[in-house]
Amino acid sequence: MVKPNKIRHILASVIVLATLYIAVSLAFKLGAGGKKDEGLPALPRNVEISLSKIHYTETKDGVRQWDLYAGKGEYDKARDVTRLTDVRLVLHERGKSGEITLVSDQADYFNAAKNVALTGNVVAKSESGMEFTTGRASYQSNRSLVVTDDRVRFTDGGMSVSGVGMELSVKTRQVRILRDVTATVAPGKKG
Repeated sequence: MVKPNKIRHILASVIVLATLYIAVSLAFKLGAGGKKDEGLPALPRNVEISLSKIHYTETKDGVRQWDLYAGKGEYDKARDVTRLTDVRLVLHERGKSGEITLVSDQADYFNAAKNVALTGNVVAKSESGMEFTTGRASYQSNRSLVVTDDRVRFTDGGMSVSGVGMELSVKTRQVRILRDVTATVAPGKKG
């Protein structure tokens, strides 16, 4: 039979060991108090998903229409809009001027309509040398049209046109500058 005095000593030892264990654990946790775990930053309330290095391709009847690249994107489910940063939009309509590439600081991609609203230092260039710059522009997917209501400067070959507002048909490459138009045409080089 175990003596009651011996049971008291065993219980006292267990209590002392448990107390020491808790004290040591707390000491380690408090000692590491300055070192916080680096977690992911909290997303804004309206953002469902945040992604980096995005590439989206739009195809129609098996033919690539355009590619959208971004360094970062945040999806807002309530508005069905993806807010992008460090954006590059490549329009693949083939023609004598080739693909058109638009770059901008930011863009909103409207998922349902498949339209892209680019903002901040928008620069567009084609493979043939056509170029335009503006503060903001939109690509309307259903019409294959790039539009802006902002000030724009358009150059192609020896022609330079500036004004406010522009429509550029990706399929036909027809450009319309809408108002306050100033144009300069340099004479062709003689060979």
